[in-house]
Amino acid sequence: MTEEQAKDRCRELAETSPDRETHSWIARQGEGDAWSVVKLAVPPAKPPETTASKPTDPQSGRDDPRTSQQQNVPFPF
Repeated sequence: MTEEQAKDRCRELAETSPDRETHSWIARQGEGDAWSVVKLAVPPAKPPETTASKPTDPQSGRDDPRTSQQQNVPFPF
């Protein structure tokens, strides 16, 4: 099997295998130019979930001339 054939087989298994939720496949070079497919008991990586951020208030903090440290430290008594 060539490297390209092994990578194609890995993609095919990742899409169609009943074990695709719990396993991954990688192409591995053996002796010389021979390639093989290795099944790993590692679930495939999931894309990160995206969350929408809250819009920021354009006026927040701009009217206060104090530094952020002065704004966050309790007022001395």
